[in-house]
Amino acid sequence: MIGGLQQLVTLAWHFALISFFAVGGGVSMLVPQMHAEFVQQFHWLSDRSFLELLAVAQAAPGPNFLLVPLIGFRVAGWPGAIVSISGFLFFPVLISFFVGRLLHQHENEWIVRFRRGFRPVTGGLWIASGLVVAATVDHGPVPIVITIAVALISVVIDISPIWWCLIAGIVGYALA
Repeated sequence: MIGGLQQLVTLAWHFALISFFAVGGGVSMLVPQMHAEFVQQFHWLSDRSFLELLAVAQAAPGPNFLLVPLIGFRVAGWPGAIVSISGFLFFPVLISFFVGRLLHQHENEWIVRFRRGFRPVTGGLWIASGLVVAATVDHGPVPIVITIAVALISVVIDISPIWWCLIAGIVGYALA
């Protein structure tokens, strides 16, 4: 049971650390880090199972961080799901509560600038997430061209990402 307990502690600790960087876009930006830790470092998931969990988490209605308990469940069953989501939510809830109250009471220009400073970080993390998913899924010239085209066009045309997924899927199906 020591191995199972150690695995649960590791899940909780790593998701607690990951949660510190879930700013702006939430857990979706942290896909590369989760992939690096749970697939490449610990070998608890394969590339395919990680992408399957990611697809389920993105397709299912509900919060954006559904991937966290799904990884925990795949690694250690229900205890893993509970420990993962608890670890992931503990520090953000604490920080949000205390810092949010403090900032609301004492807002100034420095705080506004600090918030604006996170925008490039958020954008960079979104790009990194897209690259990890594309590198794992796109293995031929057609998927690579579709991915690049959607990425470039989405910069110019601002529509919901669900429409980009639908358009890319239809084009990919038609060209396959």
